[in-house]
Amino acid sequence: QDLSEKISISLKDNSNAKLIEYVKAFGPYVNFFLNKEKFYGLIINNSISKKQKKTPSKKHGTVVIDYSSPNIAKPIAFHHIRSAVIGNIIGNIFEHNDYEVIRINYLGDWGTQFGKLITAFENYGDDKKLEREGIKHLLDVYVQYHREENDELNSTAKKWFQLMEAGDKKALSYWKKFRDISIKEFDRVYKRLGVSFTNIEGESFYNGKTESVIKDIDKKIGTKESEGAVIVDLSAFDMPPVLLKKTDGTTLYATRDIAAAIDRWNRFAFVESLYVVGNQQELHFKQVFKTLELMKLDWFSRCKHVQFGLLHFEDAKMSTREGRMIFLEDVLDKSVELAKKAIDEKNPDLKNKDEIAEAIGVGAIIFGDICKKRIQDITFKWEDILNFDGETAPYVQYTHARACSILSKAGFAYEKDMTISKEYLPSDLEFELVKLLSSFEDKLIEAQREYEPFVLARYVLDLCQVFNRYYYQEKIIDIKDEKQKEAKLALVYSVKENIKECLSIMDIKAPERM
Repeated sequence: QDLSEKISISLKDNSNAKLIEYVKAFGPYVNFFLNKEKFYGLIINNSISKKQKKTPSKKHGTVVIDYSSPNIAKPIAFHHIRSAVIGNIIGNIFEHNDYEVIRINYLGDWGTQFGKLITAFENYGDDKKLEREGIKHLLDVYVQYHREENDELNSTAKKWFQLMEAGDKKALSYWKKFRDISIKEFDRVYKRLGVSFTNIEGESFYNGKTESVIKDIDKKIGTKESEGAVIVDLSAFDMPPVLLKKTDGTTLYATRDIAAAIDRWNRFAFVESLYVVGNQQELHFKQVFKTLELMKLDWFSRCKHVQFGLLHFEDAKMSTREGRMIFLEDVLDKSVELAKKAIDEKNPDLKNKDEIAEAIGVGAIIFGDICKKRIQDITFKWEDILNFDGETAPYVQYTHARACSILSKAGFAYEKDMTISKEYLPSDLEFELVKLLSSFEDKLIEAQREYEPFVLARYVLDLCQVFNRYYYQEKIIDIKDEKQKEAKLALVYSVKENIKECLSIMDIKAPERM
């Protein structure tokens, strides 16, 4: 009770007390009541003025985010969307909250599978087909390899990768050609999703740099030889050993990931280094981080594995080796096609139909990936993704377009620091909207802290649901009192700008007409 009295006095004396109508200590509780008049004006004006595109700053330090990271020589499969979208949005959230973000696409462009790919191309490939079909031809020969896999093929593949690690010109020429073709194909898909990177640094970036790392590990914590392989024994921590080098002398994922972590610290001195990778790799990252800890690198705790669940395409199973793969670009194309069909049915005279269909179709796929907490598995169903009445991107985009329509019809133009009187916004729904607007920055901090884009998705859905109730239940334009109409339109404008900002952080476009 003494504490509650002290807190209530502190609140009364606080410089922000102008926002508080009165404070009352009640037993061990403190009750405080907002000055709604000042609160409404402050929130509505601030929520509009803050929605300008922010310039990323280094105010809170540098965050490194490793995401997407597909294997080269294969089209981006649909299930790869999770890492790309989640990582990109987390990067946008950190940037909004004044961090410098280093976005790394850590391509799977090194390892024994590339020995297999060279062997496959030597046996089944065609240069003209490669020029014409690009990455899909590489997938075809890779699948063919696994259909006919035998000891002779595997022995040849092993030799090719050994040649790659030894710097053989022919082997590296093949590898570079496959890599360049892959990056060109990836960029086209990334552009549609709004996904971008600061650095494209595949595993190959650390070729030739792993030997010194292995020596450093041996010096600091000791390595062992096991059946001809070099390992770090983690049995004391109930973990399998970390394989650093195979019996043939070639390196593995863990070796390169440890080298990458050390290199990123040396270059960026990050406050956090995030790995947006599926939960199947949980053990791998525990092993890598434990090795960094045992090396007495005090920044190891800044490295975090941001896990996510599996993506199921209804009952379809995806397997690269067997040639059954759902390509991300094909899913985007179909989503846009279905969006175009919906536009033709509901608003056939809409201008820029193709552009808007692309915004709706692609936005639906992005939002569908963050409509649940990232750790949960997602089952993809078309009827859920493109539902204009459900908890989807089209629903949010349509709400934004509806707010734009109201403002256009009223001829409303927002003026900076408008006087917004609570007297003209008396309803409970209006207060609910203002409270939601006031919580936007807090939600972004929560989303950052939890590395959770779903927090932002849930917030914007809640805002849209309340706004649509407001639209249906209350008059906004057909009001005689001009001051009240102006206040209501300012609220609509603020909601519209807030929805647009949320969609922007998700890299989803916000059409003004649908």
